[in-house]
Amino acid sequence: MKKRLLYAFGLSLLFISFNGRGQSKDTFYKGAIIDMHVHLFIEEGDNLSAERTNKLEDILAFMPKASIEKAVIITMAQKGNMKDTRLRNDSIISASKRYPSLIPICSVHPMDGADALAEMTRVHNQGVRILKLHPNTQKFDVAAAEVNVVAKKAGELNMVLLFDSYSPWDSDEIGKLILLAASNPTTQFIFAHSGLVNFPQLITIEALKKYPWYKKNIWFDLSAIAPLLGDSPFRDQLVWIIRKIGVEQFLFGSDFPVFTPSESINGVHAMGFTREEEKKIFYTNACRLLQIKTHD
Repeated sequence: MKKRLLYAFGLSLLFISFNGRGQSKDTFYKGAIIDMHVHLFIEEGDNLSAERTNKLEDILAFMPKASIEKAVIITMAQKGNMKDTRLRNDSIISASKRYPSLIPICSVHPMDGADALAEMTRVHNQGVRILKLHPNTQKFDVAAAEVNVVAKKAGELNMVLLFDSYSPWDSDEIGKLILLAASNPTTQFIFAHSGLVNFPQLITIEALKKYPWYKKNIWFDLSAIAPLLGDSPFRDQLVWIIRKIGVEQFLFGSDFPVFTPSESINGVHAMGFTREEEKKIFYTNACRLLQIKTHD
């Protein structure tokens, strides 16, 4: 009887290890991290957290503590206020020039039309590679023709578009984003938060991979979704979706100051990825997207 119990216990441990639920801390990736989602305070109203501030000094302080080698800093353009948009973008660019460990993510509002396109060209000429668009905060429909114009322009400039990919008001938003990306195959897209609670809809991309015209131009960051769902009853489904799409398309993001880097890092660890998978998520995938030379 004792032997049978020991045998059953051994099988249970083996099963846990294969599922990742019993992953030891020794198997976690512990190298350099690139944080692809950090909000920078520029003006009043930019602080997204009641628990902490997100000023430049706050970001610079957490980076070495969390082994974050580079962090992208994000701003958000307001519709119809190009003066403020340029001020915000210039602030982001200035901070990145003072601190090379920071990568600028500028923003335009797609409904600003020709002014938005001109601003895209202006920041591109200053070395900016990524633009942030937020359908919820900026209050636009992803399916609007103006958004497609911005996406096309981004492809011409070889710029990446970072979209918030969760809307509590538009249940069709993920489908609209996927259609936008498929319609603009020369543009690289990052879906921030990986759809959050709507992440099962992302399995659509597994079907797209079967078509020769799909260029695998959609990336995902795990900001917000990792700390919220990484150690939840939805974990197994989320990890299954990530592996079906391909771990090589997923990026780490803390969503600071909404979450701390530690919360987000622990959320990824809780998912039970292998060390090699974690290395891709935390570091090498971002290096590949941003064309940053890796350490090894």
